This record gives sequence, C-alpha cells and structure tokens, in this order.
Amino acid sequence: MARITENRADVYQEITDQMIAMIEAGTRPWSKSWTGEAPSIPLRSTGVPYRGINVLTLWVAAMSKGYSSPHWLTFKQAIALGGCVRKGEKGSTVVYANKIDVADDRAEAGEDGKRSVAFLKRYTVFNAQQIDGIEAKYPAPAPMITNTNPDERDAELDALFKRVSIEIIHEGAQPYYRPSADHIVMPEFRHFHTGDDYYSTLAHELTHATGHNSRLSRPTLYSSERADRAREELVAELGAAFVSAAIGIKLHDREDHASYLASWLQALRNDKRAIFTAATQAQAASDWLLGRMGAEELACAA
Repeated sequence: MARITENRADVYQEITDQMIAMIEAGTRPWSKSWTGEAPSIPLRSTGVPYRGINVLTLWVAAMSKGYSSPHWLTFKQAIALGGCVRKGEKGSTVVYANKIDVADDRAEAGEDGKRSVAFLKRYTVFNAQQIDGIEAKYPAPAPMITNTNPDERDAELDALFKRVSIEIIHEGAQPYYRPSADHIVMPEFRHFHTGDDYYSTLAHELTHATGHNSRLSRPTLYSSERADRAREELVAELGAAFVSAAIGIKLHDREDHASYLASWLQALRNDKRAIFTAATQAQAASDWLLGRMGAEELACAA
C-alpha cells in the first residue's frame, strides 16, 4: 500500500514540476504556436487520440525535443510494426488511471472489508520521429478544418462554432462569458490581429460556458475565490487548446499573458493534482463542444 501511494505521488509531482518549469520560463505547455503551425492532438499507434493530461505531457515532450509528428508508440509496438527505436533515444511518460483493492476495516469499506484505491500508472512511448522503419505508416493527419486565410473570417469555422447553441454578442473590447445571462461577449472580428486569435478566443469563452449548471456544472465557474478563478481560467485555456488543436487553429497569446502565468503557477504549486484535474475538466469541455460542432469522432475517442 505504501509503495503504491509513493509511486502515485511521484507521477503527480513529476508532471506538475514539468509544467511549472515551462510556465516559469514563460511558455504555456499547451501552446505549440512556436512551430508556426497549428498544433495537433497526439495519437496512439492505432490513431486514437490521447486525452487529458497525456495530451499536455506529449505536447511538452514534442516542444522540448522538436518533434512534429503527432504519433507515439511503445517500444514493443514499434518492433511489432517492423520498426526500431534508434539507439540512445529517450522515451516520454504517459499515464493511465488504475485501481487496487486494499484491506480496510473502516465503516465506509465494502462488505468484503476492502476499498478501492485509485492510482496512476506510467508507461513510456516514443515519437514516430525517434523510430526507423515506420515512416510510411504514420503520415501527419490533416486537421478537421484548415484555416487557409488566417487574417480573414473563415466560413467553415463560422459554421462550426454556430452549431454550438450558446448566445454570442459582439460588442466592446473585452471578451468574457457571463454565467448569469448565459451568453458570451466578443469584440468584433476586426479588433483581432488574426482569425486564429478570434476563433481561439471564442473557444476559450465557450469552454467557460460549458461549466454552466445546465451543461457540465463546473463549480469553479461560479466561485468567487481567487484560487478557484485561477483553476477555472486554466480549464478554459486548456479547453481552448484542445478544441483549437482538433479544428486546426493556433491558440491566441493573451495580452495579459504574464498575470495568467502567475496565477497558474500558484495553482500548480499549491496542489500537485491541479493540472490533472484541469486537464480532465478541459477534456470534458472539449468533448462537449466538439460534439456539438459535429466532431464526435474527435471528441469521443477514448
């Protein structure tokens, strides 16, 4: 039992420390805009998208090591496909949740005197660019939509976002979501530097809107506590990143970048599980939005 708890804590802290280090350096771990291209969701060997915290850890690995391929395989999967991980290459960590039954004589234990304890288990994957012999099997996938004119409105993207039945009012100079009225306020399109800035900002506000009590009922959306507000903004940022990656747009670099980085750092330092919770909630929000947009195959892949 003690060994499982220790391993679980190590994984949480290791990944949290990784995120903190990048944020301290002024880089958002969920933003791949440094490549000059729209990001893509990391994919398993089967082509199924990774989800939640694993999207972030693999984005960080790709960012740190310069990988452009979205495909990731275990050592055994590479061999099974006739490939070979190049000598000296180091893998990247992904995790999955598991449970173990332990003896417990407390009142809340089950009838058999046991209770389930959740923990994270890690395993190692390699990017397709670290593997020889599989190049033909893993070409880069096309995003759901490619914005060919990033400085102009895009009819396909407009149609996609319109399918999400949440009211959007265009006025003023500051984007925000108002839970009491359940509507989003957005500046006019012409006030944004690029089309990607507009659409990714809209994805951010729509992620906030998924927390409404009529949808995913996310408590942080309604809280007035500063720590909860930071967590909610982190969820909205990650949700926007997941949606943006799915539909092929780059994430907007906020003008209040520094203050947001500071608030996220505080949230992560105070709770090593904060980034895991935020990633899980952001994935749920992304699923909800992409499902309404008609991208169920992307939103619901497990």
